[in-house]
Amino acid sequence: MNSKKSIVIVSFGTLLEWAEFTFFAYMADHLSRLFFPVDDASFARLKIYGVFAASYIMRPVGAIIFGHMGDKYGRKTPMIASLLLMALATCGIGILPIYDSVGGISSFLLIILRMIQGVAVGGEFNGATVLLTEYDKRRPFLAGSWTSFAASAGMALGSLAATIVSFFDSGFLWRVPFLLSAVIALAAVYLRQDMRETDDFCQAKENNELFDVPISAAWRHNKAGLACTAAFSIFVSVFVYTGNVYYRAMAVSVGGLPAEQAATAITVGVVLNTVLIPIFAHIADRSNGYKLCFTGLFLALVLSPLIMFLAISGNFAHTVLGQLIYGVLDAIVSATAFTVLLKQFKTGTKYSGSSLAWSVSTAIFGGTALMVNEFLVGYLNLLFGPGLYMSLSALICLITVGYICKKSIQI
Repeated sequence: MNSKKSIVIVSFGTLLEWAEFTFFAYMADHLSRLFFPVDDASFARLKIYGVFAASYIMRPVGAIIFGHMGDKYGRKTPMIASLLLMALATCGIGILPIYDSVGGISSFLLIILRMIQGVAVGGEFNGATVLLTEYDKRRPFLAGSWTSFAASAGMALGSLAATIVSFFDSGFLWRVPFLLSAVIALAAVYLRQDMRETDDFCQAKENNELFDVPISAAWRHNKAGLACTAAFSIFVSVFVYTGNVYYRAMAVSVGGLPAEQAATAITVGVVLNTVLIPIFAHIADRSNGYKLCFTGLFLALVLSPLIMFLAISGNFAHTVLGQLIYGVLDAIVSATAFTVLLKQFKTGTKYSGSSLAWSVSTAIFGGTALMVNEFLVGYLNLLFGPGLYMSLSALICLITVGYICKKSIQI
């Protein structure tokens, strides 16, 4: 199989994982009523956000397992295994009985299945980026952007599915995206079997440049890469799950916007983000990608409070404008971040090091982002809190990446 076909197959698998993974978040209100029925809607959302966080806690486990496999035995095997695991867990959610049918056991099984999905994503996301950047050396930023593009396209698909379900409130319709995603993912697993191993890994193996314990080697030799990865993960986790996923909840619960309009605004933002990622990556390959990345982070620092202010405007046009700003800023960073951080790793530590650092940081900040924002807004009534939280994540990333890559950024 040639590199172009491999890129399509790897990206398609990532798209499917993120379509389902984020559909769950977009449907938080609906799912909370099905699996955690309580009188307090905000408390029910906190419970379903807790399930969302549980999946993130398991991502480091997936990073350790699949990252070790990827750096020691090859990139191909964990790419197949992680997607298969995601497909099986997704199918399980699609057929899971609701609370009214079997009681609390449904809530327990939902948590278990989401945790399994967390393991799968922990081995898929960064691994896919490693594979793609090793396939294409001529256009490093474009190669490094395909995983972000696929994840964003998956979020757009998840948002579209959530919009359709919100328009047609059916007792069964919410299951369809889970079941359909599982079936297509199994097909993608079959196609991934024909992928070829990357030249970088084969050369490192031939030159005896691999390590018995890759993650330990990453700590010894690639501390800058671990720090850079963790910083980007903090920003992406907080920025995406606050500025896009929680944005919808704020637009409805605080801004008073109809759920259908809020879902439409979210879809507009994600679609724009998806379209712009490869465009900005192309620009990065033709200019200074490091400086472009730094610019995106700086703009996110400044404009994040405005984005979340527009979420509570109660005006559909203003709500869409907030998502347009979000889409542009996230696209700039997503188009450049992975190429920047992977440059800090050796071939034999790249998969495990980047996956574990990303997953641990995401588990802490991404998995709790929805709960933190719900606590700030729903309980403390700090409507400006989510915007400042996004700005703080951008500041942390700016300082870290600016220090590590100051020569490349050329400020």
